[in-house]
Amino acid sequence: MLTRMRLVKGATALLYIGPLIAGLCGFGWDMVASFTAIFVVWLMVLRPEQWPTSPSEWQSGQAWLAALAQVLSQILLVAVLFGIGRGIGGLANIGALTINPILPLAVSFVSIPLCRMLWDANEAASQGYFLDDEAEFAHADNAAGQAATAVIPLLNLSDTAPDAQVATAVATALDVPAAAMRLNAVTAALAHPDRSHAALRRALLLWATEPEIVAPGQIPGSMANAFRIADGNLDLLRLYVPRAMALITAFPNRAGDFPDPADLVAAADAGNSSESDLPVHLQADLRDGLRALARSVEAALEASAQPPARQDLEPRVAQARRTA
Repeated sequence: MLTRMRLVKGATALLYIGPLIAGLCGFGWDMVASFTAIFVVWLMVLRPEQWPTSPSEWQSGQAWLAALAQVLSQILLVAVLFGIGRGIGGLANIGALTINPILPLAVSFVSIPLCRMLWDANEAASQGYFLDDEAEFAHADNAAGQAATAVIPLLNLSDTAPDAQVATAVATALDVPAAAMRLNAVTAALAHPDRSHAALRRALLLWATEPEIVAPGQIPGSMANAFRIADGNLDLLRLYVPRAMALITAFPNRAGDFPDPADLVAAADAGNSSESDLPVHLQADLRDGLRALARSVEAALEASAQPPARQDLEPRVAQARRTA
């Protein structure tokens, strides 16, 4: 997808080259209307979120004002490009070139099918890819709904599905820039399950507690989500606790992504279950592990809250005293 994004930006250059060529060749300003039409169509194809999507939306005055603003902005852009082309032609002392006026129009127009073949704005947005910050902001309202839709295939996985199949499905669904939002969506869905989703819970827990996920910090709250997925299931908590202890030790700077220490202590206090097949002594070990994890997370949070300058000062003072 990133490669497509780069290719789209390259194909977009053709859109702007057309008016430059027209200005350079000394064509009249009457071509501005034709170029504006091409630019507006390009916007409709590549930026559908900026235009009304239904007949009812077009009936509002606000929609017409927004569309008019888009058209006027494209007229201004084409005029500027025309002017730049004429300026370059004047500086280079290039006279009027005898070329068919269709050529610069064709150069700009060809960017529309090229960009459309390379980029589907709605599909890219569902995976968390945007051409720029403006497109991301425009899709923000639909992002949560798209994330919820994207995780439906995970929730439809059978409880008896092989672990390898479920793990592959989880990795595929979450291997997108919008992974954090999708993880939040599936975690919320599992909070009130209609069935156990045992295989899916295990696969999500393993994915969210991988060092490659936790260390970069690109999935905020991954460890907290994994805890919520495992909460109440002693077998999953036994899988979660040692992995979490290793991760908080290795990456204490990611303590903010871990569950709140109070929640860990509460889980430890509620961890004695007579309905579980887990032996009593293992349940006791699990409670101790949850409390130890709570202490480790709390210590890491306190350490990260200390001013860095003060931490660096103490070793330097000690070294200065030894030198003296």
